[in-house]
Amino acid sequence: MTLGADSTDFDLAVVGAGAAGLTAALFAAQGGARVLLLEAADDIGGTLHLSHGQLSAGGTRLQASRGITDSPDAHFADVMRLSEGLADPAVVRRAVQEAPAMVDWLLEAGLEPLADHPVTGASPGRPGYGTARYLWARDQGRAILALLRPALAALIDDGRVRLVTGARVDGLLAGSDGGVDGVTAATRDGGRLTAQARHTVLATGGYAMERALLERFSGRPAYAALACPTARGDGLALVEALGGALRGHALHRPGTGLVLDSESWPTRVSARLVTAPQLRAPWEIWVDDGGRRFVREDEPVALVRERALLALPRCRFHVVADAAILDAAPPAIEGQDRTAFESLCGTHPMFHRAGTLEELAARAGIDARGLADSVHTYNAAVRTGHDPLGRGHLPRPLDRPPFYAVTLHGASATSAVGVTVDDGLRVLRVDGSVIPRLHAAGEVLGSGATLGQAFVPGMMLTPALALGRWLGRDLAVAQR
Repeated sequence: MTLGADSTDFDLAVVGAGAAGLTAALFAAQGGARVLLLEAADDIGGTLHLSHGQLSAGGTRLQASRGITDSPDAHFADVMRLSEGLADPAVVRRAVQEAPAMVDWLLEAGLEPLADHPVTGASPGRPGYGTARYLWARDQGRAILALLRPALAALIDDGRVRLVTGARVDGLLAGSDGGVDGVTAATRDGGRLTAQARHTVLATGGYAMERALLERFSGRPAYAALACPTARGDGLALVEALGGALRGHALHRPGTGLVLDSESWPTRVSARLVTAPQLRAPWEIWVDDGGRRFVREDEPVALVRERALLALPRCRFHVVADAAILDAAPPAIEGQDRTAFESLCGTHPMFHRAGTLEELAARAGIDARGLADSVHTYNAAVRTGHDPLGRGHLPRPLDRPPFYAVTLHGASATSAVGVTVDDGLRVLRVDGSVIPRLHAAGEVLGSGATLGQAFVPGMMLTPALALGRWLGRDLAVAQR
């Protein structure tokens, strides 16, 4: 089927109906543009169905009503500080400038933040903003979707937006100048769709559900499928096919506390280890596959722990304890007591118990000599009070059998790598030139563009919503 064979039929084709795509389509149509919105899934919303819905903006009406003085400039400075300068300044600048208007719009539409919000977003091991500008609603991302859905429906009813779900875009129509004149897609019924448009916006999300891309971009094994099912990297593939540039390859960030069901993609998370020493001081030791301790277990900064894990080739480690630790220490696994822990040893592939360290190493896939050496060195540190890695919490040696190990893996629900854009969100080629009439917003830009390699409160969802809104409004003006 062909939609809009006349290029004037659609001013804007938006690929992906998640946070960025919805706001791009919504505000472009409100500005007078004729919009085609294509979504691979059977429903709109994308990651809003899974997201915590966390927003941040500097200079909102909510802040003013609570006597908080803030600005986009202060927000920008905080984002660059928290991201250690690794976020893209042009994208961040545009996002924080547009964020207050986007958040104000949501609040006026009925979004109800939690009673004590906004907050700074600081948490154990993770610094927050210098000003309270971080907020979310009780129903999280679904609360935002509940506001966007009826607004879009009204525009669909008016004929200003054409929504096609179950349509996975797999090609961009090339213009005579090397630009983009529309899209092609495969539809859920096995058919084909072709649509021409004056401008095309890629809002296809990330790639965290596509194993080959996740391993290619991170250089580490892909274990768990944690993201939106449609996060398959479609937008990145479309851009690469046009000679477009990608960025953010060094910014992958794995979590350190995930106990997975297996090592076979696409596994899921079955438990979480408390890794923040501010919440639970560590009694165990952490070792890599070679049996070597790779980070001080009471390292207070989460980013340091994450980078240490990322440096391991298989991005996995083992938490080792003995019977005395299980007797004396608070539970290390969230919501799991001693009985539950013991029941998993021998039945769950990541929980191991043995009468000797050598046997434990064999069961957990750890080098036996390396583990024995690490335990010996650690036990000496307990006796002397001086740990080679600088660990301060040294409650007792590991010397009473049976011995235990839990294997953990680094996994991520976000996609660090994304397409390269300029400050107008125009997609760029490898040589730095603009691909005419092709734009991008949302996680297709890569989480690294707004987070660097760190956690920056609200700087995944807020840029998607705010940049989508800005892009839709800007392109609506451009087509007049």
